[in-house]
Amino acid sequence: MEYRNNFRKRTVYPDRISKQFKDFKWTWKAFVSALKKRLEIEKDVLVFVTGRTGSGKSHWTGNLALKYFTKEPNFIKNDGSMMFTEDNFITTADKLAIQMITNTGSFLWVDEGRQSVNRRDWYNSMNKTIISMKNTNRKLRNIMFVLLPFEREIDPAMAAHATMWVWVRRGVAEIFTAVPDFKGSKGLDIQAILDRDAKYRQENPQARFVPPYIHPEFAGRLFFSGLTAGYKAQYDRLVEENQAAGELTEEEKLAKGLIDDVSPETKIKDMVDSIFKGEITDKKEIWDTLKKETNLDHGKLEKRLNFYLKLDGLPTFSRLFK
Repeated sequence: MEYRNNFRKRTVYPDRISKQFKDFKWTWKAFVSALKKRLEIEKDVLVFVTGRTGSGKSHWTGNLALKYFTKEPNFIKNDGSMMFTEDNFITTADKLAIQMITNTGSFLWVDEGRQSVNRRDWYNSMNKTIISMKNTNRKLRNIMFVLLPFEREIDPAMAAHATMWVWVRRGVAEIFTAVPDFKGSKGLDIQAILDRDAKYRQENPQARFVPPYIHPEFAGRLFFSGLTAGYKAQYDRLVEENQAAGELTEEEKLAKGLIDDVSPETKIKDMVDSIFKGEITDKKEIWDTLKKETNLDHGKLEKRLNFYLKLDGLPTFSRLFK
């Protein structure tokens, strides 16, 4: 009787809809097929993969990308290419933007920002890039997996575009999808799942873990092992090569259509480079061009111009060409 009364006080129950998935286990083949099916109905696939450092996010995603999608023909392009190529391994927001614009029918793997000094800057730049690209490019039909260590790093505006959230712990991935049949459905609400988890722990203080089937968004589990030696070596090489590549310059971003114009700093540096090479020697032409292109006031332009002139060992602008 005491147990029954206590149970009535609880507000978090195993959901009737998701309870049917209590013991559902995905196979890799079925999971790959489900992702491809969404592309067939002219939809993109955006998946967030989270879990503590060392939980196996990269191994789980690596199994998908290297073991399966390198062998899946790109049936959208139908040009003989595979859905995942090594160029689709991404660690910077710049490369992500390019791949989202130029690819179709591809599997894009966005790994954690190992090369970024400030990891929060990396998350923020990825958030902004995905939101911007998703708002302007809706039917490029790509599968994109974004790896993050913390669920709360995901911007709600970005989460609204998510097809799926995968939470990884050692050897198992719990899969959550949106529940579009509910009234007032607004896409996959990751924060609602986290809040429900917290409430369950509060109401069940003796529970060692939260059963995922309390969530209507729960769609089953997929078990996995670490990458085999060959795939692990391939993954390590991809990480090393992408670390060496670094961020794009503003000129590269402009050429690829990622920005409309370069910054005043870049225009001044380019001008100083032309002066250093002897390609331009007319002071009036230099000043008039920079005034027009940078829109900086007299004092700011002279200060920044002198700074970059000194960096190249040149005299200040007032003494230039005397």
